[in-house]
Amino acid sequence: MPERPVNGNPRRPPGVLPQIRATASRNRLGPRGGAAGRRRRRPRPGRGCLAAAVRGRARGQTPRRPGPQPLHAGPGRAAVTGADSERTERAECAERTGAQQPPASPRPVPPRQPLPASPPGIGPHPPGGDRAGLGKRAAKAAGQTVWTQGLRILLQLGNVVVLARLLDDRAYGVVGMVTAVVGVAAIFQDFGLSTAAIQGRTLSHGQRSNLWWINTAAGLVLTGLGVAIAPLLAGFYHEPAVAGVCAAIAPTFLMAGMVNQYRADLNRKLLVGRALAVDLTAAAAALALGALTATWGWSYWALVVQRIVTALVPFICLPIIAGWLPRWYDRREPMRALLGFGVQMAGTQMVSYLASNLDSILMGRLFGAGTLGLYNRAVQTLRTPLNQFRPQVTTLGLSVVAKLQDDDERTLAYLRRGQLALGYPVFLTMGIVVAAAPAVVSVVLGDHWLSVVPYMRLVAVGEGLTTLSMVGGWIYTSRALGRAYLRYTLFSAVIRLAAIIAGAQFGALGVAYAYVASPLILWPVSLLWSGRASGLDTAPLVWNGMRILAVSAAATAAAWGLCAVVPVSSAVLACLVAVAGMGLAMALLWLVLPVVRSDMRDLATMARMMLRR
Repeated sequence: MPERPVNGNPRRPPGVLPQIRATASRNRLGPRGGAAGRRRRRPRPGRGCLAAAVRGRARGQTPRRPGPQPLHAGPGRAAVTGADSERTERAECAERTGAQQPPASPRPVPPRQPLPASPPGIGPHPPGGDRAGLGKRAAKAAGQTVWTQGLRILLQLGNVVVLARLLDDRAYGVVGMVTAVVGVAAIFQDFGLSTAAIQGRTLSHGQRSNLWWINTAAGLVLTGLGVAIAPLLAGFYHEPAVAGVCAAIAPTFLMAGMVNQYRADLNRKLLVGRALAVDLTAAAAALALGALTATWGWSYWALVVQRIVTALVPFICLPIIAGWLPRWYDRREPMRALLGFGVQMAGTQMVSYLASNLDSILMGRLFGAGTLGLYNRAVQTLRTPLNQFRPQVTTLGLSVVAKLQDDDERTLAYLRRGQLALGYPVFLTMGIVVAAAPAVVSVVLGDHWLSVVPYMRLVAVGEGLTTLSMVGGWIYTSRALGRAYLRYTLFSAVIRLAAIIAGAQFGALGVAYAYVASPLILWPVSLLWSGRASGLDTAPLVWNGMRILAVSAAATAAAWGLCAVVPVSSAVLACLVAVAGMGLAMALLWLVLPVVRSDMRDLATMARMMLRR
């Protein structure tokens, strides 16, 4: 027990418990340091607040009971003495009962003690800023993402334009057969641990090193498996060239596994610009070497060279930029939560990947490399630039939303903005492709690829619908709802499988129609399912998505109609007419509908924040 104060002055330096008791009645903790949530005792007859005031008069300056036991200072509490705590309690009692507070004798009050700083890296938010600056940091990272990924998309489009004129449909079909299957290995070499590292509230250097070793071991195992299954894959497709392509691509799994945690560390710190600069360098090098080898007549091996270069450049650069090296594996580090969440995410990603690539697998099996090459050109022409944009925005959105796990209101606000930032640009771009598909194919791929046009239109609609539900994945991941995410992914995979099998009965074009039908059904289900699992009210996100879909559909119809009535002599002019029609339609909708004006203001605000950064 602490010693009694002498002449109102404590013998020991004041601690934190006095200041807690000074605010006890405001926080409803109880008059004498009760635990949180304890109900205040009702005053007994004759011993209530007025009696306490009377006892204070009779007692004088010397307190009747010993002062509180001192503790270390805590955040948000002012340092007060035990005597001040007693006076505060008597004042509050007098205020409630209407009694006159007895005059208090002056007592010295020690100065307030400074609050200790929190150790860096502890708590749910990483060092480098608080929640107030989270929007600015997110805007800075988003600006870097937009500019860097814009340049990378231009490089990818240049790659498509150049190689489409140097390679035939069989070359794309052979590589597409391999990537549709071995892409599952890319999920297992990450094992969901990059997402776990970004989502975690805290991550020590030892845990980060352990994750690096696990990813590296997984990449090594998958490299061996890729070489081993190469002959089996060639037999499945009845295409001997598949074996060599599969064995050549296999080492990229090890390289990717060794850099996953470096990339996750940069994304966790919102230093996405550095990782994106590396990806931009890799894309430029892959374009140069792929075009060079294609001119030498390497056929599908030019595409293999591109994949190897794309993995090799980050393998060299990211460890240098991240600035840390892994330690030896430490068994004492707590890893169960990270591994459990990672396993759930890996299962979810694997099921999602198989569901989204089942169309290519069945088309290659049923209709051969030539038909798959046509469909693959439509898919890759649209999905390649989108895959440079959507995953980076998803990673950035996850990094931001994961820091707001305890603030549902701000979480929903960021999700709404993220849905707008993803939905309108993707849908309006896909609308131009739908409206002027023959001209787009002629400009990007060449006139000898015009048979791709039906696939191109359907794939464009499917990619736009898929974008609407992506914020649902942010909710699952940021709230660590891996099991619920896996259940939804299994449900969606069954729907996709049923649609594709039914569509395959009508030929290759039926598979493409199934590619559109499944996300049309699933995107609102995804948002409502995630809301039920997380407790968030996601109904506004569903209405948000419906508005984006309706506005984009109206603008696309206007652009398509303008392309049909305005005769042009070149494909480039046809594309410009579609862009003009889309712009005029959006301007008219902006004038007529206030909700469209509100959405455009939000997009403009986000754009200004990114440009200022």
